[in-house]
Amino acid sequence: MPTLNKALFVLLIVLACALPAPVFAKGVINTSCSSQISEIFKGQVLTEFTKATGIKTNVHIFSSQVSIYRVKNGISEMATTALKLSAADKKSGLVEIPLCKDPMVIIAGNEVNVTHLSLAQVRQLFSGFITNWKEVGGPDLPVRIVTPVRETAAYVNFTDQAMGASQIKFDYQAAKSSGAVVAVSHIPGTISFATRSVVTQYDDIHTFIIDDLSPSDPEYPYTQTFSLVTRGEPSGMIREVINYALTEESREKMKSRGLTPLIN
Repeated sequence: MPTLNKALFVLLIVLACALPAPVFAKGVINTSCSSQISEIFKGQVLTEFTKATGIKTNVHIFSSQVSIYRVKNGISEMATTALKLSAADKKSGLVEIPLCKDPMVIIAGNEVNVTHLSLAQVRQLFSGFITNWKEVGGPDLPVRIVTPVRETAAYVNFTDQAMGASQIKFDYQAAKSSGAVVAVSHIPGTISFATRSVVTQYDDIHTFIIDDLSPSDPEYPYTQTFSLVTRGEPSGMIREVINYALTEESREKMKSRGLTPLIN
C-alpha cells in the first residue's frame, strides 16, 4: 500500500509552491483539485462545462491544503477543496463558494458482516482498543486500520467530527483518500473512512450505520463540504464555472452521485 510520510509531503508542498506562476492561456482555467473530489468535479462539472462553453480546464490533483495554497500564490486560478478556509486565508482575499456536501462514511469489506456500530465502538476500533471483529459481533478476523495521510481533508474532517479526544492508531496510510478505499476492497478485515460518492463505486465494500443513523439520514453527523476557492470574488471564466454548477443539469448529476448541492 503506497504511503506518504510527512517529510515527503512537506517536500511536495515546497516544490508545488516554489513553481513560478504560469502564464495562463486565454480560454483555459487552471484548477487545483482535491484528490477526494477530482473525479466528481472533473467528470461531473468541468468536463460538461467544457462541452457547454468551449472553455477548457486544466486540472491538477493535490491535497486540499496544497490546492488552496496554489490559488493563494497565483499558481492556479481556482481550487476545489474539502477543507474550510482558515481566517488567515480569508483575510488574504481567498473566497470560498460551497458547492455540495457528501457524507463521510465508515467502511469495511463485505466479509465483515457487521452493519451497526456505536460511536464509542468506532472510536475503539480506530484507536486500536478493539482488535478483532468478533468483539463487535463480527467474524473472528483481525481489525486492520487504513487511513489516508494526516494532511488530507478526509483525515482532518474525520478526526474532528468523529474521534473526539481519541487518537487514530493506523496500520497503513494511503497517499490519497481513494487509496484507503482500495485497501478496504483488497485487505480482509480493514476499516477506513471516505466520502460516500467514492465508496458507491465498489460492490465489495459496505458502510456502517452509526448510532442508528444511516449516511442517508438528514441527522447523520459526519459530512464534508466541497467548495470552490478563488482569489477575490469570482468573475469572468470562473464566474461561468459557478453559473454552470448552478444549472439544473449539473445539480442533477451531483444528486445522482449521492451529493447534496448547496448553491442556489
